Amino acid sequence: MPVVQISRIQHRRGLATDLPQLAAGELGWVIDEQKLYIGNGTVADGAPAVGNTEILTSGSSIFTAATGYVYKGYLGSSTPIVTGAGVDVTRTLQERLDDYVSVKAFGAVGDGSTDDTAAIQRALDELYTDTDKTDSRSRRRLLFPAGQYNISSTITIPPYAELEGEGADKTIIYYSGSAAPVAKTQDNAGNEFGSMSTVATGISVAGITFKNGTAHNGISLDSVTNARFHGCKFQGTYASGGADVTNSKGVTIRSTTALPCANISFESCSITKFARLVDLDYNATSIKFINCDFSIGYYGAYIGDDTDGSSNGLTLGPSNVQFIAGTWSTIGRNAILVDAQGTIKNIVSMGNWFSSTVANNFEGYDQDNGNEVPVIQFNADECSSRFDYFERSDLRSTSLVPLKDVDGVAIVDKVAKQFTMANNQSAAATTGIRIKATDGTSIAVKYKIDRGSNSRTGVLTFVGKEGTAPTYNDDYEETADIGVELSVDVDALDSTAGNETFIVKYTTTNDTTATFNYQVTEIV
Repeated sequence: MPVVQISRIQHRRGLATDLPQLAAGELGWVIDEQKLYIGNGTVADGAPAVGNTEILTSGSSIFTAATGYVYKGYLGSSTPIVTGAGVDVTRTLQERLDDYVSVKAFGAVGDGSTDDTAAIQRALDELYTDTDKTDSRSRRRLLFPAGQYNISSTITIPPYAELEGEGADKTIIYYSGSAAPVAKTQDNAGNEFGSMSTVATGISVAGITFKNGTAHNGISLDSVTNARFHGCKFQGTYASGGADVTNSKGVTIRSTTALPCANISFESCSITKFARLVDLDYNATSIKFINCDFSIGYYGAYIGDDTDGSSNGLTLGPSNVQFIAGTWSTIGRNAILVDAQGTIKNIVSMGNWFSSTVANNFEGYDQDNGNEVPVIQFNADECSSRFDYFERSDLRSTSLVPLKDVDGVAIVDKVAKQFTMANNQSAAATTGIRIKATDGTSIAVKYKIDRGSNSRTGVLTFVGKEGTAPTYNDDYEETADIGVELSVDVDALDSTAGNETFIVKYTTTNDTTATFNYQVTEIV
């Protein structure tokens, strides 16, 4: 609509509390707030509503003035949803933006050169420690936009902290101070381990790399309960082929007898370049590593090294620790080592993939120099390995004695495999099942054989000792005689003295080939 007349410009001035209804086009200057308003005019004149409209000036807040934020839903304005009880809930832009906060709002830069220690710690303290917990501003999600945030001293994470980055190797907290971890936890009063009066609970961290530029720990979770780490990375400086360094630990969990750790999960995380990728000694229950990657370390997970049964927080040790569906590679000694200290129990490995670069002292899997160790060593009760895959056992030459995948005190359920039995095999031939012969070896092979239109299902069990043929029993049911005979023999395989390998063999009659599906369970 064109302007057809400008007759006069009127204005008023005064305090905000005295601002009247302005006439159409009349200006009102609010002295105490430094804000400018203009009268709307009447509805009869075409105004949408009677009132005053603020004109933006340097004294205005665009966030407070923008009062029209309404959630529209995934279809937008074309098919809006109703967000309130009959009418939409309207919020200011300031209220909407304050739903979460960026660490940059506290002065962090994330440019890879600025020391962001004070800014990050200030954000953590203000959001989760210093702020009144009943205040609506407290416990907001703290965002770390992509970048490298350099720190020169350890940051302490309070209870209920929710930290979110833009992904591992995108958001990086890089520590370059004296020998100390990148991060550790504190109680709600700011007290650290040894002085904590309450547990650090309700912590959630996602999409952040904790990188230590010194030969020290990644993160120390002290007296923590109900914590979750998702999509994080913990990276140190350890190089493949190095020795064990007890203060180079990727993830370590500490507790006191009064404040034990419980219910901590790591999901889709990466732990790399520490002498001990995971180190668990203190009283703790229900610790889970799910779909995690463990690489480049002297030990993978070392459990119970310092548990002594008497010191504060070290009386019992860890229990109910689970490693599920992870990948393990470039680890010199055991991927999982459990000591028989305190009352450590129920350590479970399930569905993990162990590379051929694990447990060979960084020297390769296809040798017989005595430097190899079991991939998993369980020295405590109630431990088990279920359906783990051990690559070195499949790749190792059949002319060498097989290596022990799991040793100690455990039940080991290996993955199911399939083998085709030749027809008319009169001389006993190997099924491919080769097991290192040790005193007390106890094996059960659950199997199914399909040959032509007939089938057999059974369990082949045997027990033996190194150097002698084992005692075995084949208990089965079959639809008809399928003409297959199973046996267990002992063989030397290599040039070393002694018969060191148990081999499951078979013979077949003249009919057709047979399909042998099997799964091995070992009590070690």
